[in-house]
Formats: sequence, structure tokens, C-alpha cells
Amino acid sequence: MDRGFDSDWLEELKYKCDIVEIISRYIPLQKKGGKYFGCCPFHHEKTASFCVNENGQYYHCFGCGVSGDVVKFVMEMESVDFMDACKILADKAGMILPDFKSNSFAGKDKSKNERLLNLLTEAGRYYYRVLRDPLRGKKAMKYLYDRGLDDETLRTYGIGLSDSDKDVINFLKSKGYSEKEMEVCGISSYGKDFYANRIIVPIFNQMGKIIAFGGRIYQGEKNVGKYKNSTNTVFFDKSKTIYGVNFVKKFKQDTLLDYIILVEGYMDVISLGAHGIKNAVAGMGTALTDGQARQLKRLCPNIYVCYDGDEAGQKAAIRNIDPLLNADMEVKVVTLPEGYDPDDMMRKEGPEAFFELLKNAIFAFDYKLLQIEKAVDMRSVSGRAKYASAAVKVLAEIKDETQRSVYVELVSKKCGLSKDSLLQQMSNAPKEEKEIVVKNSSLDVCDVELKAARFILNALLNGKRYADVNLLDREWFVCDVHRQIFDFIKSRADKGEDIKISLLFDHIEESDEMNSVINNYEKLSDETVEEKFYIDCALKLANGYLSEKIAELTKTYEDETDMAKKSNLILQLVTLQKKLRASDIEDKR
Repeated sequence: MDRGFDSDWLEELKYKCDIVEIISRYIPLQKKGGKYFGCCPFHHEKTASFCVNENGQYYHCFGCGVSGDVVKFVMEMESVDFMDACKILADKAGMILPDFKSNSFAGKDKSKNERLLNLLTEAGRYYYRVLRDPLRGKKAMKYLYDRGLDDETLRTYGIGLSDSDKDVINFLKSKGYSEKEMEVCGISSYGKDFYANRIIVPIFNQMGKIIAFGGRIYQGEKNVGKYKNSTNTVFFDKSKTIYGVNFVKKFKQDTLLDYIILVEGYMDVISLGAHGIKNAVAGMGTALTDGQARQLKRLCPNIYVCYDGDEAGQKAAIRNIDPLLNADMEVKVVTLPEGYDPDDMMRKEGPEAFFELLKNAIFAFDYKLLQIEKAVDMRSVSGRAKYASAAVKVLAEIKDETQRSVYVELVSKKCGLSKDSLLQQMSNAPKEEKEIVVKNSSLDVCDVELKAARFILNALLNGKRYADVNLLDREWFVCDVHRQIFDFIKSRADKGEDIKISLLFDHIEESDEMNSVINNYEKLSDETVEEKFYIDCALKLANGYLSEKIAELTKTYEDETDMAKKSNLILQLVTLQKKLRASDIEDKR
């Protein structure tokens, strides 16, 4: 698998970017024996099962099964592609990024992606020019000015306008782009501008590149959605994108960031930005995911959730608090007046009133308990019982024992139940953390042979003295992933090069089965592997392959009518049967 950079350069990059040091910048690690452990940044867990192997320069999570090298880790944590991850690491290591091989698989993919990103940039510039046109943009500009957005804000956020369903299509065609490319980017739908007759808001990735657009009506249209966002594309995924991260990262370079503010939509972010509040971000209209929460924590561990003051906004706040808490963020909730959103607050009440609301924000668990209290009649016995039953579930979510004790006492006073009674209910409540089941890809291989192949590859990767790759045959491995790993090991062994797990990720596309191999490698690395068991596994694979070949040739022999060919098949069968009966592994090849 050609990644577009020279393999020697990649190896040097990984050598200079120690994986323990890099990962420690994102999550705390604790050394245990020869390895480092921490809570996995890719799934919610309470017990540290994320292992970083300093010698092998790779990581593996025993909980969710993910594995990778330092480049893969940066790709996941920064939501960037392979090339951008290499650039980030090269900057840290003081290395010059070499020219990208455009004829490689990755190079062709990169060139295609760059072309599409350029298409989106051209579209963004076009939309902006339309908005700034004195005639075409007059009505939209008045609408935006009336919302308190000045020219600097419009320029900063790249706000534009689509006043026609064909103009941007024709413009992009004049630049050499096809309608198919426009469809891939989410701009064109059935040959027309997907965002026609709307104010345009570019959606940026963390690196500040336009990856999609959103559109908002501005002429008081009826029976149409207020907002229209891009469908998921090769660059844009609603469940992974956070609007405004690029602006907050830039703001963070010049200012100490004490907290970030999570609002419902990009117009809220822009409105806050227009009033000098540069640390706001927004989801993309879908429920916040654990991955998005982890993105936010990397920006700042302290967050204010500031959703609309109506019932829908309160429900959205309750729903989206949990991923933030799971990411171990300190979460406070801002309560806006009924019928207000952050944009309304800024325009009607001003920044001072908004900051006063921030001061009065309450912690997430207080907010949850308050919403439960509002939903029941606390004057009645049944109401207090309902409150207690729902509150116990909230109490069970609190990880810190001291904090939990304070809330138990608070709930006890509210509902009249003793603390012991509440604690008993908590102990009976189902645990929130679910067991993570590591799944293997569906393989047409019997379980015994699958385990044998993994064991052999583990021993080879682990450099066991008795594990000789030259005594094995590639054909014995039925699974494609196993063959690729075998090829990687054989190639390096033939060149006299060390077998490094971190380099495996440059040659093989990550899969569940590859993660399973690395998982087993990790388990084996601290124990003595019995040589006899290794030989038994190798014999199992060899005999399985030979038995299958004998069955195939026997069927061919039975169907063959040409006597000369039948004689040749008999000779082949005799040779295979002799190999099958052999007891030494070297006689099986």
C-alpha cells in the first residue's frame, strides 16, 4: 500500500515522533511494566485498557480493538487525512515534508481530494462575491446587517449568497469542474444549486478548509425549511463535524482559553463572534456524538452548553450533555429566557446580559436534576417517588465519590428518602458502561485455522527464535489480511530489516482482523510461547491447505477423461499426500 511518501522518510518520521510523547499530549498515560496505559480516547471507558507499546511504537485498545501507529493516532484525534497528519508530525519533528508521489494510490486520491477542495473554495468565493454585489446582494445584506452582523464578521466567516439555481453551476463549469464533481461536493442536485436562494455559510474543517455549506432563508419564505445543510460527502460528516473549531483554534493561539460555548447552530456562533465572543462552536443539527465530544475536549475541558430557551432546546441540552460528561469534561448549562436563542440574546439584550447568564450557569448534574424536578409534582408522594427513581439514574452517572455524596444528600432532602435508601437503589441500578465486544471481520475460515494463523503471525511479529518465516508458505494462509501480514514480514526478513509493528500500518489497510492480530501480539509479548504449540499451529495450517488441494485435484481427476492428464494428476496427488503425511514442517512446502 503506497502512502505517497518514501518509506524511509516515514520510518524516520516515526522514529523522531515518539508515540508515547505524542499520545501523552492528548491523554494521560501511566507506565506499567514496559508499556503505557490510559483510558481510550476512542470509546468511553472507566478502566484504562488503551495500551501504548513504546518498543513497537504502536497503540492498541483491549476494549474497542483499535490499533495504529503515531500517524494513525494523529489522523483520528485531529480529524485529518494521512498527508495532513504527516505534516503535523513533521512540523513537530522539525522535518521537511517531501514531495508527494502523485502517481501513488494515495497520491492520486490526494490529488482528487485537493481538486474537490479547490472546487469548494471556488464556490465559497463565488457566493461571497454575489453577496457583496451592490445589486444582487442588497436584500440579503440588509437582512444580515439587521441581525447585527458587520462587514468584518461577514468576511471572517465567509458568508455568501446564492440568488440563482444555475449561476454557481455555470461558474464552476467555466473553471473546468464537472457536474459530477459538484454533486460529490454537495453543491449540485439534479443540475441545480442545492442552496439556491439562500444565504450561504461555509462549513470549515479544523484546518480552515471549506468542506461543505449551509444555507438559510432570508426573504420570509413559507413552507420551506429555515436551514438547509449539505448532505454527507467525502469531506463532510454531520456526526463528526463541529462548526467553528477552526476559529476557536485560531483564537486559542492568542488568548488563554478558559472555556468554550456549545450552541445549537452556526448562526449562533456567527452572532456571538460578531459581538466579540470567539470561543463558541456548534453541532450540525444532529445529536452530539462521543467523537465530537472528544474533539471539544481537545479544544478545552470546560464547556458551557447554551441551547435555545424553549422545550426543544432543553431536551437537546439534556441529550447532548452525556457525551460531554463521558469525555470527562466539566459541563455547565446556560438557561436562556423562554423563546430566546443566543442570537436573540445578543441582539436584544447585549453581551453583558449574556455574560450574566454564563455566570449563573449550573453544573450538568444540577441541570439534569432540575429538569426531573420540573417534570413531576413534588408536592405529592407519587411525584417525589418518580423524582427519586429518575434522580437515582443521574446519581449513578457521577464518577467522583465525593461529588456523588453531595448530590445524594441533596436528592435525599428533595424527595424525603434516606441516603441509605438512595444508595441501595443506586447499587441495584444497571451500569451505564457497556461491555465492548471486539468483532472480527467475517472470514470464510474455520475457527481453529483462524486462531492458528494469528498465533503464527504473532510469533513472527514478536521475533520468537523458533518462528522462521522461510519455513512457511504464503498459500497456507487463507485470509487475505494474514497473507498481507505474512508478505510484510517476509519482505523485511529477506532484506535483513527489523520487523516493526508501527511500519505494518503503512503497508496494510487497517481492519478488524489486523487489529485482532495485533491484539494477540500484545497478549503474547509478555509470556513465553511454547515452541511445540507454534509447530502444531504451523502443521495445522499446512495440512489444511494440503487437504484442500488434494480434494480439489481428486475432483479434477474424477472428471478428467484424458488418460495422459489423469496420469499427471496422479503424480501430483502422490506428492501432496506425501507432504500431508510428513511430520516435519520443512517437508510440507
